[in-house]
Amino acid sequence: MKKLPLNLTIYIITIYIITFISFLVFFKLEHTNFCSMRFDIFLFFVFLTTLTESFTVTYRNISFSTSFSITVASFILFGAINAILILVLGVAFRVLKNNNGYKHILNTPFYGTLFNCCGFTLPIIFGNYFYKIVGGTTYNGKLNTNLLPIIVFGVVFYIINTFIISIVYSITSNKGILYSFLSNFKLVLLNTFAMTPFGILLAYLFNLYSYGGVFLILVPIVLARYTFSLYIQTKSQYVQTLDALMLAMEARDKYTEGHSKRVAEISVSIAKELKYSQFKIEQLNMAALLHDVGKIGIDDHILNKPGKLTNEEFDTIKTHPQIGYNILKDIKNLESILPIVHYHHERYDGKGYPDGKKAEELSLDVFIVQLADSIDAMSTDRPYRKALQPDVVIEEVKKYSGTQFHPKVVEAYFKMLEKQKK
Repeated sequence: MKKLPLNLTIYIITIYIITFISFLVFFKLEHTNFCSMRFDIFLFFVFLTTLTESFTVTYRNISFSTSFSITVASFILFGAINAILILVLGVAFRVLKNNNGYKHILNTPFYGTLFNCCGFTLPIIFGNYFYKIVGGTTYNGKLNTNLLPIIVFGVVFYIINTFIISIVYSITSNKGILYSFLSNFKLVLLNTFAMTPFGILLAYLFNLYSYGGVFLILVPIVLARYTFSLYIQTKSQYVQTLDALMLAMEARDKYTEGHSKRVAEISVSIAKELKYSQFKIEQLNMAALLHDVGKIGIDDHILNKPGKLTNEEFDTIKTHPQIGYNILKDIKNLESILPIVHYHHERYDGKGYPDGKKAEELSLDVFIVQLADSIDAMSTDRPYRKALQPDVVIEEVKKYSGTQFHPKVVEAYFKMLEKQKK
């Protein structure tokens, strides 16, 4: 743990302590409800958990597997204590494939394995508490037909597990906890609630047919895992598509190389000064990175011309916002950034292009990227002129505030600069 950031180390140790105390209290209250089980059945469910955990699908550092169905079945059939033991052992002995080979208990830091076990133990402990509150009972040879307690268990498990993971994501990515939680919300929700019905069915079939019942449900569980992996691949391909667009854009225009990233950095800083939410900042960052994607459609001799552009050539350059809009408009989940890409050359006074829209017709997001774009353009060498000095850039921004630039955005930019000087 020496190589970990201090705040992450403190968080991990805190989770250890909370889990240890919670388990002691939980065991004291629940040991009388402990359901003894045959050792061969115990090993069988540990094996199933290890197997499903070993086929985990990973996206954005968040792991998803069909093992939650085994956990639900274990909880229903054998009680919370056995469910914890089965899940913890399954997680500890899983073997995960990664780019460097295989990851298992022998080559994984102990603190990581222990943290993962805590991340599953706490949700079961508190899930069991709420399960009992809404009328859930311990298995006594007959399955409880009341589905509400199991649904409540799944909800609580999902919330706590996601929250624990999201704090790690927040610490390692320097993003807000709420944003981290919400960004993982749909993915973990899909995994948890897709697997809950399978868990209930697995418990029912095992109760009726013992081992044979498990094999009846394994096929749909495997299909569910395959479907989920396809969903994750689609999400990954979406990110890769955006990266490919950026690389293609930078390859076409020597000036654009690095420009989009700098515009994104300036835009994010201004958005933070304007108290944007983390989600809106992420959207703005993406829009800034892709704002010049339309330059892919501009001829090289115009794009990289060393001298000043003719009127006709400049008219051609002015088509790149529309081209960018056309490139992105059919890509799912980019709807919110399309206006920024389309209108990032409009002006506050309505004299910009492509449509000459006035300030009240556009969102503040457009003017954030517009100002960031202009600042970086003035601050870097162009084919027809050298970069302007920082004090000159500031004077230009002041001069055109209220005409070219939105005054509110300019004010936020100067406040951001003042904070950076301190």
